[in-house]
Amino acid sequence: MIVGLGNPGPQYHLTRHNAGFLVLARLARIYQVRFRNRGVYASTVVTEGERRLHLLKPLTYMNRSGEAVRIFMEKYHFPLDRVILISDDVALPFGRIRLKPRGSSGGHNGLASVIAVLGSDFPRLRVGIGAPPDKDGMADYVLDRFTPEEQKILPAITFWAAQAVQAWLDQGIEKTMSRYNGPAGTTT
Repeated sequence: MIVGLGNPGPQYHLTRHNAGFLVLARLARIYQVRFRNRGVYASTVVTEGERRLHLLKPLTYMNRSGEAVRIFMEKYHFPLDRVILISDDVALPFGRIRLKPRGSSGGHNGLASVIAVLGSDFPRLRVGIGAPPDKDGMADYVLDRFTPEEQKILPAITFWAAQAVQAWLDQGIEKTMSRYNGPAGTTT
């Protein structure tokens, strides 16, 4: 199960807080699938040989993402070691990604909502959006659209993050972290 965090609606499409949705959209294009709205979430299934991937976008808005994840988990009973969550991260510079096997919310309300449902023992891929110049403007910053310059680079970042998710599926977390943690398109 691959969960991307974001806010539903066209007004949020290219906002920084929707980095998780943007990576899921990239994965959907790679796998040539479309999301279907199912009330509190949108999802799609990808079948690769014997493997079935479920891509999930909570539609409950960021701060209540855990509700949609809970409903989906109750329906499909995924083990936590087969769940990965993708979110934005203001602590990472724009263009960097970081995969971690577990951890705290780091102050991210959407991630905190999911942790309240699942606990903190699941992998997460954080997509760096950089920090606002003024910490008091955090809410406005994450809900602002990426700048035109950032939007030019977004396809490379979402592709790099999608490749990291695919590597996690095929090679596990340790190898994937050593290869993908860092700026888009580089190896560390």
